[in-house]
Amino acid sequence: MDTATLKEPKEPAACQGLEDIRAAIDHLDRQLIELLRRRKAYVLSAARFKPNEASIPAPERVTRMIADRRVWAEEAGLDPEFVVSLFEPTIDWFIELQIQHWRRQQNLVGGSRTP
Repeated sequence: MDTATLKEPKEPAACQGLEDIRAAIDHLDRQLIELLRRRKAYVLSAARFKPNEASIPAPERVTRMIADRRVWAEEAGLDPEFVVSLFEPTIDWFIELQIQHWRRQQNLVGGSRTP
């Protein structure tokens, strides 16, 4: 999906009714999904640089990421707890996705090399 081809929604104050509001929300949600698709591509690409499966979770990196997102949420005027509640399971899901991808790249099935 190319979000550049989508018609830009009206600004909130320029909306003339719920139809405009709903169209804008749908537009933003499509952009969020496109961003998640792009994030997935980076996560899978990162597997190339991981020397082993144990290096994938990187808990110290996750801790820094969550702290950063908390600050970014505050700066954006959003509830940091809400933003963290979105990012924690998202990060966990992407870590698991990267592990599965890494295993496929290494020809591992069930933790052992395939013949």
